[in-house]
Amino acid sequence: MRIERLDENKIKVTVGGDDIKMWNVDLKNFTDNTVEAQDMFWFALKQAEQDVNFTVGQAQLLVETMPDGDEGFVLFISRIESEAALSDALIRAGKRAKQTEIKARRRGRVSTLLRIFKFRDFEDVCVGVGEIRELYMGKSRLIKYQDEFYLELIPLDSFGFFEMENILSEFAQKSKQPLTLQGVLNEHGKVLIAADAVSVISNNFI
Repeated sequence: MRIERLDENKIKVTVGGDDIKMWNVDLKNFTDNTVEAQDMFWFALKQAEQDVNFTVGQAQLLVETMPDGDEGFVLFISRIESEAALSDALIRAGKRAKQTEIKARRRGRVSTLLRIFKFRDFEDVCVGVGEIRELYMGKSRLIKYQDEFYLELIPLDSFGFFEMENILSEFAQKSKQPLTLQGVLNEHGKVLIAADAVSVISNNFI
């Protein structure tokens, strides 16, 4: 991912093939505003703050997209301080309103970072948790449903989490619709460890 500062209120983010594989985000599902797209978007903003001193604050964001090569794509992210400025920017860009939907998805919505992994048995849960316990920071629950075990994770942020996902994928299956599955588990599952499941398992079963 390459980030360039174009002017005071605009940056360019170039997303390459490796980024697409890492985040499981291509141009189509980015504009569909999937959970993965939101994670990658906020990661890019945090990197822009560190690399080029581009901060969002309370401003709205206008996001324009365009393809780049065979796989990659480019994001032009503009910081908009007022509704009038947003209207002017939309007219200049000539983009549909769909391209601005991410502006309302603020980082405070922790559900965007929700991940749920399904394990066949508790032994696999312990092995998987043992591999990530030194890396993971955030909330976690363990739930049993239909004789399988579900580890629910809500990390503090997305930094380094793709590495933990790769590790856990060796022992478990990642849910593609975690919010929907969370609703099912809340209604029908049996909560085995309601809080700090990673720590509880690490301290008592590993």
